[in-house]
Amino acid sequence: MERSMMIEPVLAGGDGEPSVLDGFELCRAAQFDVFRDSLNGVFYPAKVEPTGHDGTLRHSLLSAIELTHLTLGFVRFGTETALDPGALGAYHVNVALSGAVESFCGRQRVVARPGMAAVFTPREHTYLPRWGADAGQLCIKIDRRALESELEAMIGRPVSSSVRFSLGFDLTGPAGRSWLRVVRLLLADLEAEQSLGRQFTAHREQLERLVISSLLRAQPHDFFEALRDDRRPVRSRTVKRVVDAIDTAPEQPWTLTSLAETAGVSGRRLQQGFREQMGMSPMVYLRVVRLERVHHDLVGGVGSVTDVAFRWGFTHPGRFADAYRERFGQAPSETLRRARS
Repeated sequence: MERSMMIEPVLAGGDGEPSVLDGFELCRAAQFDVFRDSLNGVFYPAKVEPTGHDGTLRHSLLSAIELTHLTLGFVRFGTETALDPGALGAYHVNVALSGAVESFCGRQRVVARPGMAAVFTPREHTYLPRWGADAGQLCIKIDRRALESELEAMIGRPVSSSVRFSLGFDLTGPAGRSWLRVVRLLLADLEAEQSLGRQFTAHREQLERLVISSLLRAQPHDFFEALRDDRRPVRSRTVKRVVDAIDTAPEQPWTLTSLAETAGVSGRRLQQGFREQMGMSPMVYLRVVRLERVHHDLVGGVGSVTDVAFRWGFTHPGRFADAYRERFGQAPSETLRRARS
């Protein structure tokens, strides 16, 4: 009860639901299959099964809004339910406002309840075997690239892999409550039709990024220590010389040997310097830069996937497509299709 009282004033209305989402209601008191299809349309394709009953859900409620980097939704089934979406492909936070939800992500397990949220990562299997009949959650889907780009800006170097968060997120401590206040700020800004967030997309996107950056600072993950020091990392002249060369001409047929020659050191010393200062090898950094250039061109909608990939130094279509999907969470053809549509 103590935890619930601490959380509700931050995010909930008088009935335990986030009042800011009242204007974005999508589904209420519907048949289970209708509610499930609406939920999957907003968030992820998932196997959703009632473990209570399968008739009309008198107390069900789904409200949601899709923004630039985030999708915000309030979900209450009104009957005990099991969900299996698998690997989400996005980052996700579930903030329980009532009831309890047993949640797994990979080998991690937590019971989300008021005061304890769950933070899911893109690549590990997500499974919610018991979503309580009285459980209502604020569900926040975070675009994978948006979070990783924010992290890269914060630590001053690229990130070559998904960020793995600790699953259980304590919302009763100073960091958790601070993050909740930022979420409430975004929700409150969406409440009024004449708010700055409603009128100006750039303003709303700043609030979205603040939610993301606050999560990165509040909840432990595998880059957490790099964020504890606000100072930008100092790069040695050796590493800076190679970073500048790659950034200037990533399409060149660089090898570890040619990069080491550019730096004037051995390949082994260059690799050591990169791992210490960049968190990755020079060849991984080269691949990251090339992928970013390809992504930029595809978002611009110019050229074919094959031509753009070849322009930036990718000569093996299969390996390129796998690397692109790993970094951006979608096929390069999908990025181009969305840009042109």
